[in-house]
Amino acid sequence: MNRPLRYCLSLVSSLLPLAAAAQLKSIPQEFAASTVVLTNGDTIRGSLVLHNDLDLLLVTMADGTVRTVPALAVRTFAVSGEVMRFDRLPPQYYNYVSTPPRMRRRWAQVQRARPFLVYPWDHDHDYATSTAPAFFERLNGGPVILLRRQRLVSRAMPWSDPSWVSGYTTRPVGMPTYYTDVRELLYLGTPQGSIVALRRPKRDVLAYFPAEAEQLEQFARQHNLDFNEGAHLARIVDYANSLRQMTASTQ
Repeated sequence: MNRPLRYCLSLVSSLLPLAAAAQLKSIPQEFAASTVVLTNGDTIRGSLVLHNDLDLLLVTMADGTVRTVPALAVRTFAVSGEVMRFDRLPPQYYNYVSTPPRMRRRWAQVQRARPFLVYPWDHDHDYATSTAPAFFERLNGGPVILLRRQRLVSRAMPWSDPSWVSGYTTRPVGMPTYYTDVRELLYLGTPQGSIVALRRPKRDVLAYFPAEAEQLEQFARQHNLDFNEGAHLARIVDYANSLRQMTASTQ
């Protein structure tokens, strides 16, 4: 085989994994239990699969039947017992000398209850002329609500990077090729029923609460809160709500 041809084949081989990764779709989230309140007033319960990319629920009922429910038909729902796959953890959780106990269990359930709401969404297109119902996880109380959308996607393991595998340039035997990465988008749900995208959370939250901005920054510093962390930002937004309510009660 001549040298140019060998080089071309090598280049194609190196690009194939990248092409495959680009075609990977979002991974649905699975929950052991759910309560779904529909717009027609009915309530259904069962294990649930959330397809965030489609804003679609698959609910397995007690009799084993699976009900497909789009966001258009949902008023609100709550889930618990998220099924997590520990063989899909990011590379930094792997230990090549001894496998930690959490890696020996293929599945585990995170029991924390999580409420979801439905809002009209333009998919973050600035010049969109229409919206569609979409699912958002509720992270705080209100009346201004911190909302979150999560997207699980597969990412290739960087086994070829020596910083991950001490001196090795190939994937260790038995280790997976891909891991699950969680992408997170944050929003504010307004009392009027619209949403505000937090592309730069600190800037956008302070802009939404201009009268309370200085106090919010001071509150964040005092409590070591990060505007980019969902749990931290939920506390900040709750504090902003309390400040607005105090101001309203004195007027």
